[in-house]
Amino acid sequence: MRRRRRRMNRQGLPPILLAAELGHGQGHLAPLGAIAAHLASRGQSCLLATHQPEMAETLGLHRHASILPAPTGMAGPQAVRLQASYASLLHDCGWHSPVALAGRLRAWCSLLQFSSAQALLVDHAPTALLAARVLRLPAAALGTGFSLPPLHNPFPAYPTIPAREERLRDNEARVLLVVNEALAALRAEPLPNLQSLFSGVELGLKTYPELDHYGSVREANYIGLPDFSSGLAVDWGKTRGPRLLAYLRAGDGLESLLAALQAAPAQVLVRLADLPRATVAHFERPGLRILDRNVWLRQAMESCDAFVGSGSHGAVAEALLAGKPCLIQHFQMEQRLLAERVASFGAGLVLAPDQPDSFGPALQRLLDDPTLHQAARRFAARYAGRNRQRILPQWVDGWVEKLAA
Repeated sequence: MRRRRRRMNRQGLPPILLAAELGHGQGHLAPLGAIAAHLASRGQSCLLATHQPEMAETLGLHRHASILPAPTGMAGPQAVRLQASYASLLHDCGWHSPVALAGRLRAWCSLLQFSSAQALLVDHAPTALLAARVLRLPAAALGTGFSLPPLHNPFPAYPTIPAREERLRDNEARVLLVVNEALAALRAEPLPNLQSLFSGVELGLKTYPELDHYGSVREANYIGLPDFSSGLAVDWGKTRGPRLLAYLRAGDGLESLLAALQAAPAQVLVRLADLPRATVAHFERPGLRILDRNVWLRQAMESCDAFVGSGSHGAVAEALLAGKPCLIQHFQMEQRLLAERVASFGAGLVLAPDQPDSFGPALQRLLDDPTLHQAARRFAARYAGRNRQRILPQWVDGWVEKLAA
């Protein structure tokens, strides 16, 4: 596809397009917002394409980048029941049909062309990466271990998922056929394999080896969890007793978990997403508050004793960096893998949503078991002393310098 002439900004630099295509919550948008703010401070203009414009508005990202709608899609009736690898994830995120993928791919190419972007930087946006490859634009990708898989051929199976290599190769062959038919519709070169989607892409894993969803199966550029330090400061009051911070989402087992927190012998602060506070306000009591606003997560973790969450990577990593053990309730594969990783080095417990009778005992163990607290403190000590506010600026500056070379 032919490139349009680049549109220059006031400093004479074409813009960089930032993109988030998949996922929910702040985990993908907050890093892109921080990058946009940093690039703006050095005179580089940015555009941000996202499938979550409401979240972008909540985070105030329009202050640093123009907000554009990201081309998105859905899996068709062929969606697999159990994702076995990154190839299955792509299949279930709209890479199941050549026509569907070609339409989204063409839209991403048009977005890159009309914005006159000089480069692309993504956080969980595989179709945008494919478009950059079509247009031969330089690209970079941030992510956790889940969204940036090990570049083995075939992609490795998710841990604990029984999948023979033959099945993994067959899955990839099916998805690769879809990709190359879509590329042919755009008269673009085919991919030799799915791993080449990341060929030449600057990768940054905003995680730690212990929290890599795939386990210790690769050497990678683990840049660590950036510090965004925003939100409501937490005031626990003057009473000093065990303090539980809970970051919960609507889903199976929510009311049972809130009931268990209500009965727990602790002060509890619940940040609840995706559900009006009024519908669960009857679980509040003296010492248990439910908030529907963002909490300053780093400060809250440093002042609590333990964390209860639904498997958000950023929240779990923040808890462990503060030396606080975790009780993790999982609803999807990504959350389950992270929960099992934390449990594997003894810093957390896994809570199955369909076992409400286990919630109360698990909360009590979270508060009382010294081995959980010791393992979390060991994790925190391992990464203490790092300037997390410099993680993203240093990483993105290194990439921009390569663009200018």
